[in-house]
Parts: sequence; C-alpha cells; structure tokens
Amino acid sequence: MESFYIRPLSETDIDAVVEMAGGKRAHPDADRRSKASADYALAEAVIELKTLDDEGLSKPERQAKLATLFHRYEPDRPVIVLDRARLPDDGHREYDRILEGPIKTAIHSAKGQLRQSQTENRSTDVSILFVVNNGYTALDHAALLQMVAHRARNDTQQIDGVVVAGCYFHSDTFDTFFLWPIDYVPINIQRPFASYETLRQAWSAYSNNFMTDVIQRRIALDTIKGPVVDTQFEVDGVTYVKPAPPIGNESEFFSRGRPRKDSSGLIRCPPVATTFPEMTREEWTLFHAAFPDEGLLFASYEEWQAYRAKAAACSTPLKPFVPVSVTFAGWQKWRREQRISKTQFSLPTYANAAFNQQVRAILSVARERSSHSILPSRYVLATTEEIGQDRANDVSHIAAIREVPNGQPFVRPFLSNARMFHEYALALASAYAVADHIECVLWQKDLRYAWL
Repeated sequence: MESFYIRPLSETDIDAVVEMAGGKRAHPDADRRSKASADYALAEAVIELKTLDDEGLSKPERQAKLATLFHRYEPDRPVIVLDRARLPDDGHREYDRILEGPIKTAIHSAKGQLRQSQTENRSTDVSILFVVNNGYTALDHAALLQMVAHRARNDTQQIDGVVVAGCYFHSDTFDTFFLWPIDYVPINIQRPFASYETLRQAWSAYSNNFMTDVIQRRIALDTIKGPVVDTQFEVDGVTYVKPAPPIGNESEFFSRGRPRKDSSGLIRCPPVATTFPEMTREEWTLFHAAFPDEGLLFASYEEWQAYRAKAAACSTPLKPFVPVSVTFAGWQKWRREQRISKTQFSLPTYANAAFNQQVRAILSVARERSSHSILPSRYVLATTEEIGQDRANDVSHIAAIREVPNGQPFVRPFLSNARMFHEYALALASAYAVADHIECVLWQKDLRYAWL
C-alpha cells in the first residue's frame, strides 16, 4: 500500500498557534538583533520555543553509551530492547542522562534567551520553555515531559514552567493515527502560566486545521515525516531496539495482525537438525550386505558407531543431532514408493525424509500454551519475544518441560536468547522433540514489545 506522509512542524506553525492564542513575536526585529532572546510574548509570559528535530538515538556517541549500559545487565542477548524498565533502579538515572542530551542543550540556551527578553518586556513576569517534539521519536510524550521538567528544575531558576507538545504519527499502512498532545508543568509555582489554557486551545484548533489540510492534500511536502518506526542500531554485533509504540487496538483490516517487515533475509526455514540414520547391528549388517562397497557404512559396526559419535559432537543449539531410526525393510519400501534406483544408495536421504515426516506431524498439532491449557506431562516449549516491527529482531527460547503434579515443572533448556522468529523457533522445537522422543510441542509469545 502507498505510504502516507506529512511534513514536520515548522516555526511558522508555532507562530500561528501563538497568534491564535493572542500572542505575538517577542521581538519583531529578531532577525536583526545581536542579543539572544525569546521567541514569543503571550499575555503575562515570554516563551522560548525549542523543537527537537533530530532522532536522538542516531548519534553514535549516545548509541555507544546506551549499549554499554544495557549490555552490562543483559550480556547474553543478541537483541536488547532499550526499555528503561528493564534496568535496575541504579541504571535509571544513567539512562535518563544519556537521552537527555538534546534537552539539556535546549534548556541551557533557553534560560539566557528568556532572561534577556524578561529584561526588555516589563509587562511580562513569567518565563516559559515551549518544547515541541518534531523528530525525537525514541522518546514518547510522557517520557519527554518528565525529562524536560526534571532538567528545568535542576538546571536553572530562569524557567517558571515548561510546555511540551508534539505531533506523533502512527500507521500500519491502512490505519493511520495522529496524536497531538500538549501539557504544562509548573516549575516555579509562585509564577503560574495563567495563559496556558488559551495556548492549549489554540494548539488543539491548529492541529485540527493542520490535519484537515493534510487529508485534503493542501500541504506542500517540501520535507516529509513518516510514521513512528522502530529505532535501532548495532554495537559490537548486538542489535539495540527502541520499539515503536503499539497503536493500541487490534487491526480490523489485517486479520492476522499488523504487517511486520522481515530483514532476516530468510525465504525458507533453515535446516533445524543434523540427522543420522540410527540402526541396530542387525540392520547395519543388512545394509552393509546389500551395499558392500558403500564407504558410508564403513567396514564394521564399531566404526559406524564411532562415526555417529563424531557427528553428534558437531551438533549446535541451532542444529541439534537427531538420530532417526531406520530399518532395511523400511528403506526398501520407501525406495520403491519414491521410485529410487537401488544403485542410488540413499540412506541419508531416507533418514531425512523420515525426520521431516515426524517433524511435520508434530508441527501439525502444535498449539499455544495459555493459562487455561491442559498440559501434557512432557512437551517442548518454544517461547518467542516479538520485538517491534521487524521479525528479524525477535528472540526465542526452547526448553523441554516435564510437569510435576502439585509441584514446579522440571525445565531443561535447549536454547536461550536465539535471534529467531516464531515459525523458525517452532520448527526447531519440533526437531528437539523428535530427538528426545517427545510427542508434543507447545508455544507461547511474549508480546510485551510487540507491535500491535
């Protein structure tokens, strides 16, 4: 579907908002002034506007600091979610200091500008910092409001209150949502911003006009602003993701959930096992007699078993060693069905076919584990954390579970913190089930950071 775009807010837009509220430029000669000064005068207040136009997480220095902070607490994860709540209490302050960089810069310059304008506008006695989030999408409105207020309280006595606003655009290519929040936080309660309500009403009225022009395509898109998307970067092979906020309600158009991209590059499921034809000495003897010159079977059953042990030692968590029981009679029947010549010795292919059949049988009955599920005594559980808008950032865990009546289940992990999406994890869990002769696979999704 065609992507929908708007333009970012400009200073001209804020000029219009202030004028609708009854305000004006604090210094009509601002373009000729040598002294730094505030932007607007509105009744009792001088107002300095600061727009956050850049994505704060695009700065390499800030990325490196965040990576160091989060990797300290989650060193084994290939994808780390940049969520303040995942940090212990002593990490919260460090997180805030890292993200507050652009805010500190804005406040540092604003306090001097407000001081200068206060000295020249004797009719005003309140200094207001007006912050508009235009592009720092890694900070939602609530987080930005808290950070701006915190920094204003700690960095200066020249700011009596802060107003924080923004236009947040969310879209799944079908449903489109716009949020125009605005909030005021008093810093010096002795100097209240009495005209805030007038400014808020003007902001609301202007947002309605702006959106009408957007919908009717009356706004020229000299620069464009797309919907809020995941913010991510890589440091030392680890991906760090600040997921886009969920839209908040299920899509009535996309019946299977909102579309997510997949940058993994996978067009089919990768191999999920290293299979090995498992046979008794008697079966090996039958195969060896039928194919005495076949080097794959070696000269003795003991050599065959040594080869098995070597193959098992090469298994990995992503490709577990799976012995597949085969018989000479079964192989003959399969060969006839597949119309494979006896001269084409196909024991490994036969083992793979048998493995695929078993995996597909388990996959066909795999089901979700929920709080209301009736659980089997033994099963393999595949848990997938859906992270943001890109399936390539999902993280999965696989374990064998043995339920204990009236007790805690026994958990044997197979795989933890693997970068794989649900379908891949489910196939791999089925391979582990075949290897351990477990008949059931259950799955569950952790949707805490899912894009819904």
